[in-house]
Amino acid sequence: MIVTYNRKRLLSQCLDCVLNQTLPFSHIIVVNNHSNDGTKEYLNDLAKRHPKVKAFHLKENLGGAGGFAYGFKKIAETACDWFLIIDDDAMIETSYMEKLADAIKDTPYLACSGTVTTDGKIDKLHRRRVKNACLMLLEPVEDKEYEKDTFEYDISTFCGLCIKTSLARTIGLPRTDYFIWFDDTEYCLRFRSYSRILNVNGAVLDHKAASPQTSTVCWKHYYGFRNSIDIGRRYSSHPFVYGIYIWLNHMAHIFIDSFFLLWGNNKDVRFYRRQIYMDVLKGFWKRQLGKDSRYLPGSGK
Repeated sequence: MIVTYNRKRLLSQCLDCVLNQTLPFSHIIVVNNHSNDGTKEYLNDLAKRHPKVKAFHLKENLGGAGGFAYGFKKIAETACDWFLIIDDDAMIETSYMEKLADAIKDTPYLACSGTVTTDGKIDKLHRRRVKNACLMLLEPVEDKEYEKDTFEYDISTFCGLCIKTSLARTIGLPRTDYFIWFDDTEYCLRFRSYSRILNVNGAVLDHKAASPQTSTVCWKHYYGFRNSIDIGRRYSSHPFVYGIYIWLNHMAHIFIDSFFLLWGNNKDVRFYRRQIYMDVLKGFWKRQLGKDSRYLPGSGK
């Protein structure tokens, strides 16, 4: 299952990888999150040539969370035992699904994944373990773990995660009110009591995302900060302590950005980031979720 938005070129590459698996997919569901770059026409044409491809065109951009939830609903209507989740920028190697299937056979795992690489290097941010259940601190799986055939972990992004359909039916859909970011983290925490995740290190996907060094503050960070607070309230072993911690953390960031604004250092970025932190704290007690008109796709510094 693929969610896409205005990245037709990447989507085309992604689907080439999906269509050429050594272990073929029985269904290929693509959720078009209201793209306006010709994605709809491309998918409709592709579906005529490849009957396995089923394209669904949303009438508005529901964010990554809404797009994945819609796709999960469509998967539930199929007879698939397992399903793979990726964005349009994930290029799975041709043997990706075959390697996952071989590793997961005759095991109790209900979720598995492969290794994510970006610019030829392992991107460890996609596979993490819970380090502190009170403060909801997560840590990437160590380098040495990738030298093994497989390893267990707790939290995966939706980049190359494969889930048993029966598990998804049991725990339900991703939270659409997260809109974007951390919907995958919350989903993994929800099924953690049923199964840990098995990473199959030999199954590799190339993530065509911007590297962390080139990324900057943008509208997505508002949802990331806000949603992480909601996760802490739901899953922290001590929610009250977590609330104090995150409040002080955000206040510290506001103070730091305010201080450096006096010196004119990265003024536009710092002002925008400070505003995000302030808006997140304003909604701290109201527990506001859903799409926010102040932070829409494409905005930011």
